[in-house]
Amino acid sequence: MVCSSQDIPSYDEFEVYTQDKDNKILIIPFENKMYASAIDNEIAEFNSLKYTEIKEIIKKGISSQILLTISNKTPAISMIHHKDSVSDVLNYIYNSIGLKYEKVKTKDTTTIEKSKSELIKDKLNKFVNQTKNHHEKAKYERSKIKNGEIYSSNYTAERFMNVIIQNPYLLDELKNKYKTNYYIFINEFHIGRAYSSQENIYIKNRELSTHYTVFNQRGREVDAGVIKVEMPGDLLELKKIEKEYLSTIALELCSFMPNSKIEKSTLEKEKEDDKNSKKQRKIIHGVLEE
Repeated sequence: MVCSSQDIPSYDEFEVYTQDKDNKILIIPFENKMYASAIDNEIAEFNSLKYTEIKEIIKKGISSQILLTISNKTPAISMIHHKDSVSDVLNYIYNSIGLKYEKVKTKDTTTIEKSKSELIKDKLNKFVNQTKNHHEKAKYERSKIKNGEIYSSNYTAERFMNVIIQNPYLLDELKNKYKTNYYIFINEFHIGRAYSSQENIYIKNRELSTHYTVFNQRGREVDAGVIKVEMPGDLLELKKIEKEYLSTIALELCSFMPNSKIEKSTLEKEKEDDKNSKKQRKIIHGVLEE
């Protein structure tokens, strides 16, 4: 199997790091029907596994990489790794949510403060653009016929599968059960067909795409979207797919992470441990005498 006990920190099979007393994350895997792969037969044969096992291994692999990414930052529970049977809980969660294709949100990463003159300039540009868009709006919204097909500009934006929480009590119930206050939903996962590389038509690649949503305890959407990574078209080794590509997805997905709040006594102990380990290394290398 791709995920072994060696892949996850040894604190517990499914729960890592317990120093951040203010935050705890619950990782909810995708529903089986929200998985699609163009190569599961080939992956199964290459790894000497059953075709039906691949989906569960991928599902577990994504959660494992999320756990590893947030290890030593914030405690987390992966439902797919949970010791107890959670099939009833997962079915309850899936029955409490809806799924809907939505436009991918643009993440504003700008943190530089603008000067007064730049702000005035921005307002003027916004006014000019609004005036221009007002005259072009009707033309923009009308569908056009292109190459014999109906084409509408409104639907060309990239979309992803988002989660809608329909049960207003769901997050409170999960908090009571798992003591969590952040929720990562893996909504959909695809392994696409191979296609020619732009640099070299003889090199084939394929795309892995993960649709996800993150909620805080109040049900506010903290982050959501689709993460896409490209891997070689002939790669079939599950362990390599997880270590090199699912780990990349996890790293980007976890960029929403709240800053961990660690007790002062823990920070002091870590500082002392670091000091002692440095001293020990010097002793080992003969820099100091015991």
